[in-house]
Amino acid sequence: MIYPMPLTHKIVAALERLGQVLRSLLLTDAIAEGLSITQAQILLQCYLQPGRLYGISELASELELTQPTISDAVTTLQRKGLLQKLPREDDRRALVLLLTPKGKAIARRLWQQQVRRFENSLNHLSSVELSQLLYLLLRTIAAAYEEGLLHAARTCLTCRFFQVLSDRQPAYFCSLLETPLELAELRFPCPEHEPSPTLSTASEVR
Repeated sequence: MIYPMPLTHKIVAALERLGQVLRSLLLTDAIAEGLSITQAQILLQCYLQPGRLYGISELASELELTQPTISDAVTTLQRKGLLQKLPREDDRRALVLLLTPKGKAIARRLWQQQVRRFENSLNHLSSVELSQLLYLLLRTIAAAYEEGLLHAARTCLTCRFFQVLSDRQPAYFCSLLETPLELAELRFPCPEHEPSPTLSTASEVR
């Protein structure tokens, strides 16, 4: 007798499968660049958030890794000339991490390889389906953040600048950018993200 798998179990299994594929592909590319997967994740995180000044603790939180793990990887990336530590302008005692030109070039290559592999698969979906997929993924990230499963979300749905405009099209608005947002324009990761003091917006989004 075959016992049906609950819908939520199927979704988690599907997400896990995609996560396995992405991690495996990144590991392969990282090895080709002479990097560990953690080092590659750090380069990508800094590359995808160019305006954000990361410290060790912030990176650890974003990547869901321990500070010692991040610290060891950062030291190695410094030694390879891919990352540098500089004092913050507003607090000279604090250090921030910045990609060197060489580090940025490698990060760009890693990211383009990841995107290129999945673009053909995503091109099988219509523009409407792609927008809906983005929206549902961001809803899932926001919900996981509210449940404490993620330490950082950086999506419109968890941001204090995000507004839901009832009975309007488009139904969403960014008060920081002062612009309405279509589904496809929802941002992730958002460089200007500031966590909402009350995360009720995530549950209110339609």
